[in-house]
Amino acid sequence: MTQTFSPLPITAHGVSMICRDENRFLLVKRGKEPLKGSLAFPGGGVEAGETAEQAAHRELLEETNLRCSGLKLVETIDLSKEGLYGRVYNLSIYRAYDISGIAQAGDDAVSLHWLTIEDMLNHVVTASTLAFARRIMLEEI
Repeated sequence: MTQTFSPLPITAHGVSMICRDENRFLLVKRGKEPLKGSLAFPGGGVEAGETAEQAAHRELLEETNLRCSGLKLVETIDLSKEGLYGRVYNLSIYRAYDISGIAQAGDDAVSLHWLTIEDMLNHVVTASTLAFARRIMLEEI
């Protein structure tokens, strides 16, 4: 009798950056799948050889042309439960502080939007983005 084993799921790691200005949050309109056309916090995958913090800085710059001098890890969540990635996808969500530069969409970001939570309700915004924006406002992170 032969046994068959299922391969272990491939785990991917991504980062997301929460940029806040008063009661507005910086969101990017995604230009690629998954989530093409949806608004979400800037972010993307961690590349080989880089830390999550390095990826967070890189993704912020690539997608928004902005830099930050401070980061705080808010939480790491498993996005594979949303069924979008077909694998285990851990997302480290960071709060960015001391943001500088001139905002400009780049990489896979089609456009940039500074929105309040109320504004987000009138757009296609990912569930985790809306949930974390609400949390940031309540907890003053």
